[in-house]
Amino acid sequence: MPVDDADESLLRAVGAILRPLVRRLVARGIRYGRMETRLRELFVEIAEQELSRAGQPATASAVSLLSGINRKAVRRMRSREVDRKVRASAAQHRNLAASLIGLWMADGRTTDRRGRPLPVPYQAARGPSFESLAREVTVDVAPGSLLKDLVRAGAVEVRDGNRIALVADAYGPAAGQPEKLEMLAEDPPELLETMLHNIFGERGDPLLQRKVFFDNVGADAAKAARNEMRRAGERFLKDVARRLGKYDRDRNPQAPAGERRYAGVGVYYFEAPNDGAADGPRERKTPARRKRRARRQGE
Repeated sequence: MPVDDADESLLRAVGAILRPLVRRLVARGIRYGRMETRLRELFVEIAEQELSRAGQPATASAVSLLSGINRKAVRRMRSREVDRKVRASAAQHRNLAASLIGLWMADGRTTDRRGRPLPVPYQAARGPSFESLAREVTVDVAPGSLLKDLVRAGAVEVRDGNRIALVADAYGPAAGQPEKLEMLAEDPPELLETMLHNIFGERGDPLLQRKVFFDNVGADAAKAARNEMRRAGERFLKDVARRLGKYDRDRNPQAPAGERRYAGVGVYYFEAPNDGAADGPRERKTPARRKRRARRQGE
């Protein structure tokens, strides 16, 4: 495919990706100007990163040339660097909290025979404790700070005797929409990076990217389907944590060495009205043994 055609296809894909987000922005009364400001900041940030990777100085002129944004605007955006660092720090806390839960669920000392998490003391001279789990995850953030994050998210409870109980097997902020929306800034970009890697084939083998769907699921079965898929996904992710965890050098110092990388597997369920039924429910005159269709989009 010629470069111009590929670029135009990429732009169309970006528009399709942004459609549900733009719909939500419009519904909340957020106008185009605010989005444009954030998009300009993103172009500047990415241009700085690309120049750094190439070993070139990220001067205002170089960033302007690469991003297409004038130098005056580049300098103005750089003056707001502190806000960017604050957002990055919040994301780091969420990732550390999720890592601590993963370690808790994967450690045989902190789970029972069925793999269910056991309560642990906050501190202990011997044996596992919340403090020791937190120290395995990071030495840069105080265990007490991580505990507050997890309590606030509803992932752990502090019980009598200062024992900490894990009551959720995944980290998901429960305090309100702002905290949950921060996760929107993390998961979709990871999926898009995987898809772009597979499309452009720039770095070695394809990455795991699969989708399974059926197009004639009755609305009356939706609740049961959601619950069953949630349970199946949780079982799968527990198995993934066990398998992938053995390659994590924090958990297994004997794991193979090399450049430090961030790796994981995500699972999500999607559901929407079938486009063919947009005019409302109607009687289908298809054979009783109509073949169900399932399609897998692969690597």
